Amino acid sequence: MTRVVGHLDLDYFYAQVEELENPSLKNLPVLVCVYSGRTEDSGVVSTANYRARELGVHSGIPIAFAKKRLEGHESAFIPMDREKYEGYSERVMEALGEAVDVMEQTGIDEAFFDVTKRSGGDFETAAAMASKIKREILRRDGLTCSIGLAGNKVAAKLASDFKKPDGLTVVRPSELPGFMGPLPVGRLYGIGAKTSKALQDIGVVTIGDLAGTDVSRLTDLFGHKLAAYLHNSARGEDDEPVRQRGQATQISRIITLRRNSGDAAEILPQLVPALSGVHRSVVEGGVFFRSVSVIGILGNLSIRTRTRTLEAPTSEPATLNRVASELLASLIAEHGELRRVGVRVGDLEASKEQSSLSEYLG
Repeated sequence: MTRVVGHLDLDYFYAQVEELENPSLKNLPVLVCVYSGRTEDSGVVSTANYRARELGVHSGIPIAFAKKRLEGHESAFIPMDREKYEGYSERVMEALGEAVDVMEQTGIDEAFFDVTKRSGGDFETAAAMASKIKREILRRDGLTCSIGLAGNKVAAKLASDFKKPDGLTVVRPSELPGFMGPLPVGRLYGIGAKTSKALQDIGVVTIGDLAGTDVSRLTDLFGHKLAAYLHNSARGEDDEPVRQRGQATQISRIITLRRNSGDAAEILPQLVPALSGVHRSVVEGGVFFRSVSVIGILGNLSIRTRTRTLEAPTSEPATLNRVASELLASLIAEHGELRRVGVRVGDLEASKEQSSLSEYLG
């Protein structure tokens, strides 16, 4: 069966979330920034939307430099709100994980996935599945993403970046050399600026150039391990599987309410299956939790979260239910009606019994 691997990348993620929650930003340069606090403008741009990129502002540049670039343009500089973005990411990854064979999240806004079994190794079927995933994420969360499908992770990553934003690119095995060859060598997954510069210094500009370079020359420059990766990747040879990451650091469930509501007494009975599901996963995983969060999705799809850190780790359902109820009341008091509600436990740690068993089996 032909292997079918995908890569999903949420488009200009942090800035897109800010646009979603404040539609008036849509046509402005939007920059989500990490402020250092030393001065009003000290820090760096974390994410820039496409309007900002058209004006020469990209992630990683100093905020002060970005402001100079955008002089004369109305623009929005927004402090990063990591907890808010994690709420959106969690929902997207939950939807993706339910739709694929295996998912490997590699960042807050991206993940590899394998759909070989579900697609039967057929790229047309896989493309239809990817289109459905994109539509579902847009419907549920209001976010666009770009997906690449190919026979391995290296090619899928390149494909997801090929038609952004809101793209879907399918690269069948027979199309791989023609697709990869003309692309700049710096686009290969895992190649940083330093390696890219070293390759360009020896005349290797495109991935096709790299594929045609003698591996011994690469070994002299980079050592055996990196040289082998560069050589194989440029030729589209990558057998690395999509791996489900290790033990979860949090467990969550989200439910859609029967109708929008700002009444905790009406919401709590509907939240019971989610609370039960989270607790069941805690017990089955042999873990304790140290934090509890309630996630509220408002009518405009914006996400708000309330979190409490407990004095000691626990797995008690009574504690989970009590804290979730209190956090829900706090969330409603500030934001009013909710459309969807979720509960999450975090800061997980293995119980003593589970740790002893793992050590014994190890």
